[in-house]
Amino acid sequence: MTPFQESTLVEAMMSVRGQIDFLWQFFVSVHIALFALLLLYDHAVDGLNAIAKLFAAAGIAAFEWINGNALINAYRLLDAMQEQFRWSFGQPDRFHPLFYERFVLASYGDRPEMVLMTHSAALVVILLAFVSRRFIQSRSKRSSVRDAV
Repeated sequence: MTPFQESTLVEAMMSVRGQIDFLWQFFVSVHIALFALLLLYDHAVDGLNAIAKLFAAAGIAAFEWINGNALINAYRLLDAMQEQFRWSFGQPDRFHPLFYERFVLASYGDRPEMVLMTHSAALVVILLAFVSRRFIQSRSKRSSVRDAV
């Protein structure tokens, strides 16, 4: 078995970290668009029938599942790479103590739970907004029309 070269492994770790950053940016961008739709264009959402809302909710749930699994798998791969790096190259006397603590000893084993929590919470908030408009509106449209008169 040919051992990894240190630079190759570090480069692969940085590549996986870049993929994780991209997946989080994609998650945030999609949710900004969804929340804008729900908050700013609520009349468009109100106009959807039950089947359209069901398909929209299913599409959002599918996105959460796909993006969440991609993030979880990337974090697991990164954690395995970190473990390989520690095993192959992680001698403490080779590194500055702070770098050793924050890079060599870095662990991503708890990140899948964090992804599950954030994606589940985002899905619940969006589904609640679809089911109940009062969840995101402080007052009904009728009362805001009465207040304007």
